[in-house]
Amino acid sequence: MIIELLSHSTAKYDKGAKKQIYEQKMHVSEYFWFDPFNPEDWAGFRLEGGCYIPQSPNEQGYLKSRVLGLGLTRWLGAYKGVQATWLRWVGADGTLLPTEAEITAAERQRAEQEFQRAEQEHQRAEQEFQRAEEAQQQLAQIVGNLLQRGMSAEEIAAIASTSTDFVKRIQDRLSR
Repeated sequence: MIIELLSHSTAKYDKGAKKQIYEQKMHVSEYFWFDPFNPEDWAGFRLEGGCYIPQSPNEQGYLKSRVLGLGLTRWLGAYKGVQATWLRWVGADGTLLPTEAEITAAERQRAEQEFQRAEQEHQRAEQEFQRAEEAQQQLAQIVGNLLQRGMSAEEIAAIASTSTDFVKRIQDRLSR
């Protein structure tokens, strides 16, 4: 398959003698041309029986490539900083195949979203840790109050659903 970008100086040759070489000598299965200075001048040909058969754009306006299973469309937009009508590949569902810059931008956006998600998860974990710390401090306060009222470490551990070792650590801190 060949896509020929026409220029004023070579358009006649590209559409005539060069097309014949691709058709008759090289037997190139598909040949497309596009004039970037005159976007209405675009065509596609498919080699059948040794001769190029002109293709008509489908109902969506695409020239289909059987070789690639894709379509070619004219697309008005900026590519590498140049605003113009460009040829773009489209998938079977009609979506434009992304350019390198579009892929990079999408990957950057996904990475940013992932970073934000990770940051939110980190903040959530930090909040959980702070809540756990506060709960631990409250439990230590309650254990301390119960120890001062004369309850045993075993009784407090059973009531507070905590370990006897935790209660004894609080008891050791209070006795210092």
